Amino acid sequence: MIVIPFYKEEVFGNLAGEDHKEDIQSTFYDRGDFQEFYNPYKKLSIVSARKGMGKSALLSFLEYKLHNESEYNSPLVINVTGTDLQGLGDFSQKDHIYLENYWKKIICKKIIIALGAQVGFAFSSNEISMVELAELEGFKEKNLVGGLLSRIKGKIPAASIEVQNSIPDNYGAILDNYLEKNTNQIIWLLVDDIDAKFLNNEEFQARVGSFFSAIRALSNDFSNLRIRATVRSDVWSCLRHLEDLDKIDQYMFEIVWIQRNMRLILAKKILSYIQKNFPNSPEAKNNKIERDYNKLIEHVFDSPINWNDSGSAHVFEAINAFSNRRPRWMLQLCIMAGKKAKEESGLNKRIKLKHINYILQEYGKRRRDDLIKEHKHQFSEIELLIDSLRATEKEFNYQDIVEVIQENYIRGRSNEQIPKVDGAHYAHCEDLGNFLYKIGLISRIHDDRIKFTHFVDDPDLFKSAKNRENALNWSIHPAYRDFLNIR
Repeated sequence: MIVIPFYKEEVFGNLAGEDHKEDIQSTFYDRGDFQEFYNPYKKLSIVSARKGMGKSALLSFLEYKLHNESEYNSPLVINVTGTDLQGLGDFSQKDHIYLENYWKKIICKKIIIALGAQVGFAFSSNEISMVELAELEGFKEKNLVGGLLSRIKGKIPAASIEVQNSIPDNYGAILDNYLEKNTNQIIWLLVDDIDAKFLNNEEFQARVGSFFSAIRALSNDFSNLRIRATVRSDVWSCLRHLEDLDKIDQYMFEIVWIQRNMRLILAKKILSYIQKNFPNSPEAKNNKIERDYNKLIEHVFDSPINWNDSGSAHVFEAINAFSNRRPRWMLQLCIMAGKKAKEESGLNKRIKLKHINYILQEYGKRRRDDLIKEHKHQFSEIELLIDSLRATEKEFNYQDIVEVIQENYIRGRSNEQIPKVDGAHYAHCEDLGNFLYKIGLISRIHDDRIKFTHFVDDPDLFKSAKNRENALNWSIHPAYRDFLNIR
């Protein structure tokens, strides 16, 4: 058996989906239901998921397909972040209709800059007339490339164009020539992190909500424009009440991972590393992730293990339990445990359960910090709420959690002194218990003490009559227990 240097982070891939484009085709786990997101005939699709679930990686894989697969017919691909787009304008206004039209201007501006680079010269973004580019009514239902090029031709003085040495001064002829050769060119606009640094206030709601209205309108107006965007599911829940956004639901695609998916993600990362670094080995040539997933994981991890009072289990049961259905969390757990295994056992041993257990304190702290960054816009005192669970029991019923919140967090304060919970005024401890369920800090644990019900499985469970009768058991997620010193 080959010896894999598990302590190297590249075994498990880059934790940021947008930063590992070079090997995305070999490391990305492509689920069958992602095909609708890639569909070149679908004008608009928006992927929704929590942080660390693979939204950016999905966009990166789509970009790879657009550049490398013949069915897409050499499109113009514009891959940008929300920060890139917002840097092209001033979004201080709060009126939804104004902002929707302003987003259209900004997107057209970005496309013009990309077209200029494609043709062979660069337009200075400060010198492109926003008013001229935003006059969209004249070429609705037409080719967007032709419409934009016809608008800018003759309207931007030659002095405002940086012309490459190999390009003649008559840029109008260049544009005509480009358009003649590219009459059917499809433009793919890929927008990631439009909700970066989102705060749940009127300004951010208007800014981000109007973006989705704008891309829906643009995708309907232009036959050769395809738009793909990402949004965090927690941010989307803060926007759904806005005007027109109920019409966006039909374009939403939510990423949810089950245990089998998570196992295959990890197995593919390991197989990709083997094939890249040991291409002539039997493992590289013969292993298939759909069939040999356990064998691949055992190249790096010691298995079986004694787990969860249920006797022998495959090591992935533990890895999955601490990952909370988030691929990024899973890979970070593996990286941290690998570094500990190297310190203790040298280079030729595999990662053991004790190495995972050792890093859980620090791992739990990072997960707590992630929750605070991800959900502070939904509840401003989230850090205090999480800390109220310190040194409590591992399992509890409805009444138990209400009492813990009342005693350790509320502490006699009136309802008016408690911040809004996910946009709604606080009314009862149940609101906070449900919020803990929604963000994944607690889950319903079943009688076998192995299966869990998460918020995505049953969003209404915490506020159900059965739960209020104390008929359900709840558990703090294993990822946080060591850090919170759960008994």
